[in-house]
Amino acid sequence: MKIIPSFLRNYKFGLLVGFLVFSALLFGFQPGFIDKFALGIEDGKFHFRSAVGMTPKPYEDMVIVTVDEYSVNKLGRWPWRRDVIGDLFYNLRNAGVVTLDIVFSEHTEPERDNYLAEKILDADNIVLGFFMRDDATQETTEDTIYALEDCAYLSFKMLDNTTAVKEFPFAEVNIDEIAHMGLTCAYFNTEADADGLYRRYPITYIHKGYLFSPLGIQALRYYLNQDVELVIDKNGVKKFALGDIVFNNQSYFKLNYYDDVKYVSAYDVYSGKIPPEFFDNKIVVVGVTETAVYDMRPTPISPITPGVSLHYTAISNLLQGHLIKWHNAWDYMLIIPVLIIIFALSFIKKQYLRWSLYVLALGSVFAVSYSVFIYFNIWLREFYALFPAVLMIVGTEAVAFFKTELHALEVKKAFGSYVSPELVEEILNNPDGLELGGQERDLTILFSDIRGFTTLSESLTPTALVSMLNRLLDPMTNVILKNRGMLDKYIGDAMMAVFNTPVDVPDHPDKAVKSALELLETLKVVNAEFAKEGIPVVDIGIGVNTGTVVVGNMGSKVRFEYTAIGDSVNLASRLEGLCKQYKNRIVISEFTRNRLTLPLICRVLDKVRVKGKHKPVEIFEPMADTPENREIKDSFEKALDKYFNMNFNEALAIFRDIAEKFSDGPSEVFAERCADFLKEPPEKDWDGVYTLKSK
Repeated sequence: MKIIPSFLRNYKFGLLVGFLVFSALLFGFQPGFIDKFALGIEDGKFHFRSAVGMTPKPYEDMVIVTVDEYSVNKLGRWPWRRDVIGDLFYNLRNAGVVTLDIVFSEHTEPERDNYLAEKILDADNIVLGFFMRDDATQETTEDTIYALEDCAYLSFKMLDNTTAVKEFPFAEVNIDEIAHMGLTCAYFNTEADADGLYRRYPITYIHKGYLFSPLGIQALRYYLNQDVELVIDKNGVKKFALGDIVFNNQSYFKLNYYDDVKYVSAYDVYSGKIPPEFFDNKIVVVGVTETAVYDMRPTPISPITPGVSLHYTAISNLLQGHLIKWHNAWDYMLIIPVLIIIFALSFIKKQYLRWSLYVLALGSVFAVSYSVFIYFNIWLREFYALFPAVLMIVGTEAVAFFKTELHALEVKKAFGSYVSPELVEEILNNPDGLELGGQERDLTILFSDIRGFTTLSESLTPTALVSMLNRLLDPMTNVILKNRGMLDKYIGDAMMAVFNTPVDVPDHPDKAVKSALELLETLKVVNAEFAKEGIPVVDIGIGVNTGTVVVGNMGSKVRFEYTAIGDSVNLASRLEGLCKQYKNRIVISEFTRNRLTLPLICRVLDKVRVKGKHKPVEIFEPMADTPENREIKDSFEKALDKYFNMNFNEALAIFRDIAEKFSDGPSEVFAERCADFLKEPPEKDWDGVYTLKSK
């Protein structure tokens, strides 16, 4: 009966192992087309943190001086004259350090270029900016290289001959008049991720064999008055240290964006509206935010973030310890438990509970990832836990669905021929109630047999006999199925049915006895049809017993059937045989009678001892609750009482009266017994039990 392939029976463990390997490979390689989607999902942490008001504040003594729309309206379109810019920078002379997200790469009027250079020199706190390029916009001269040399890392360790640190062949630098006037210089390049969003800040780039700092790090070197320890190997930056700020084995750090960035208008600084004292010992980043210049960057917090704010964010992150921390091991500590939890949940059989817990488990991934980010600045790549988890859910549920469909075919193949379609559906909806294989169950067993079948078969052709049997057994089988019984088997002209298997039928004694009575009504209808067609009418006998049996698949590997075996089955069969002896149609045992709740009457028939058993069984005949049947029952049981008390004369009179008045078969049988006992009385210790001489 097993039609589910064996590999499907233990598929979940294989799926777990497979998805663990898949997750490791996926996270290890992080293919670009998937990582783009992953990055977008993970950016939700910034928005959630902002929504709940838990975004940290940027460094207090830091501000962006911005060439904004207001300033452009006052001073004209950017770039302004160099003397105006010089006065602006000079008004920032009290700042601790000023870093420029601007490059002066083209000459203007010489006197104005020189004026700007003088003001930069006088301020003595400005970190100039330059831009590295993959393509040439100007030739790098020896003078330019000389100026850049002073900006490069002069002390670092190179452990290998090659390195993965990004190298640019060209640079857009400040004109020579300005290039030497600042404290130092730094590149203001930033680098987008695969999806075009800016999330990270480079620690160093290479140009013409020199290692350079970005604006944010260079500004901090001078603001903190500390040197950088830099170690480079073939993989990139092996170690970076600036005071207490240390990076190991990373060439970038993630930007932890703020909601509130401090901006002041460049015009207000230039005009003196904001006095120089406002900037005392502050870190100032100067940049352009006016939309016409379009120095905007898409970031996780906004599609139009001013580029200058990336340097502001980097400096504040470094100063305040707001650095986002991440480690592959932490991600695996999320990925592996999630897959194991999904694996464990897949064994829950209640679908609504299983899916609810699936959703809860996936939601917990977000909860953990968001919480550690908000409270500890730890960045977990939850997508790489969620994606395999969702695939695992889909995989396990798809295979489970496939198994369920195969199981449905298996059940329909096993039971479709001998239980009702409704019961098959119940088996499928409640698989816990079905155990294929031997098990003990409390059942009610019904046997039915056609009386005089041998004689009948001699009077009909084989074809007519088969037709007659089919016409009789078909409606009788429908009665069994309608009452939630299971057709166990046909045995020639006999039929065996069981109730309370393969699924639970709590009132199975009632269902079996009800079926027995309905079988007699069905027989009347069929016999009426037979009589009209000239086919011999038939009679049946029915035996019903309730008890514990062994039920399950019985037989060999080649051929087997789902059936019930045991003493209770044997007794039901023998009760059916008693119908001949008692000249009635239904005999049930005391074990069935004692559990009936149907509104019918049952008369005691006898106490019998079946062959091979010592303990007697009381047997009954169920009857419809009618006045006639009540009279028969009362009179019969009165006579039976006299019979058991060996008052055979009085019992004989009553039995004969019932037999004559109602043509009652059992009364005829007991009248004959009484007459026999009057001729040959039983022994004095007679217990009234009738012992069957045959099965």
